[in-house]
Amino acid sequence: MTEPTAPPPQGDPPQPYESSRYGALVLNLGRALLHVGSPAHRLESAMQIMADRLGLRAEFFSTPTALVVSLGDGSKQQTFLARSDPGSANLSKLADLTDVMDELAAGTIDPEEADERVRAIDAAPARYGPGLELLGFVALALGVSHLIGGGLRETLLAGVLGVITGLTVLWLRRHADQSRLITPIAAAVISFAGTLWCGFDPQTALMPAVIAAMVALLPGMDMTTASRELATGHLVSGASRMAFAMMVFALLAFGLVTGSVLGQALIGSVEAVNPSPRPDWLPPISVVVASLGLMLLNQAQQRDWIWILFACVVAWAGASLGSWLGAPVIGAFIGALAVGLTGNLFVHFTGRPGSILHIPGLILLVPGSIGLRSLTALLGDDVLSGIETAMLAGIIAVALATGMILASILMPPKNKL
Repeated sequence: MTEPTAPPPQGDPPQPYESSRYGALVLNLGRALLHVGSPAHRLESAMQIMADRLGLRAEFFSTPTALVVSLGDGSKQQTFLARSDPGSANLSKLADLTDVMDELAAGTIDPEEADERVRAIDAAPARYGPGLELLGFVALALGVSHLIGGGLRETLLAGVLGVITGLTVLWLRRHADQSRLITPIAAAVISFAGTLWCGFDPQTALMPAVIAAMVALLPGMDMTTASRELATGHLVSGASRMAFAMMVFALLAFGLVTGSVLGQALIGSVEAVNPSPRPDWLPPISVVVASLGLMLLNQAQQRDWIWILFACVVAWAGASLGSWLGAPVIGAFIGALAVGLTGNLFVHFTGRPGSILHIPGLILLVPGSIGLRSLTALLGDDVLSGIETAMLAGIIAVALATGMILASILMPPKNKL
């Protein structure tokens, strides 16, 4: 086994051998970060830091589905392209990739070993299998229902619909062609089942339960990430991610309306009712259950559950403050600022990725449910209400992005992941 080789000093011009030696590593690392859902502002910053540590002259350009890497300078510049399907958050792989980057920067492993480990991490199967993923869908639906106004009845229905969501997603995901229809089909099945339930139990409010069951499918996190990418100058990535989020919202709303129409054709119209009473003990328990669902769905390591729970509590406190003030935008900003600062402190003391706290905390604050309500209102010919709700969703996304950016200024993290 070869002795670990320290990277060349920062700032030294790379030699042709070094550029080719590190080129595969840099490209494979960037592709792996795309696969775990790293946004452009984090991916490009992390890759630039890694290139500087290796003594490489490099430039990076990323979108949600591609990464362009240019190594060298002038006529000796080499450009590489890595294509990728849109990635989803995988916090355990992100933590493992960060460990490899830190060890390589410290010189404890050589580039060849680092490249092998990066490719092994990227190719590794999901930490949690279908059974635990299904549990994640159910736990997240149960935990989120109270955040959008549900009581005990709505929480029970949300749990049942969470099972339906998980089974539908896991079944459709097995084939590439069917996986493209996950969002509209899952939304239609959830809406149809929820409508039938409320037809036999008219005291249950339909929308809180249905939206809670669909939280794992809502692109609110993409919308928030797109806002931050646009705010930080990553215009191509931000614009494409925002367009993708809008299309997913439209597909979900179409499925939601379709399922509701089919259900009401069987049982008649479902009247809008107020949610059932919510006991004082439900919100704290819901936050704990939601954190478990977020750990499973985001493929985080088991030891990180306590940190995810802490991030969820911080986000819940911010959202509760906004409700108390009657200003959801202010609550979203305060919640995002608190989650951002907490995650950056986590990075400072542990050296691990701040996304372990940032992603779960922001998911409880993102405007996905508001955006879905907006499109549903538009499809129901309630244009004024739909436009007002869409504007609120957009403002909340900007508030979340602003809070996270301010947190990075007040407490800069050691790394950019």
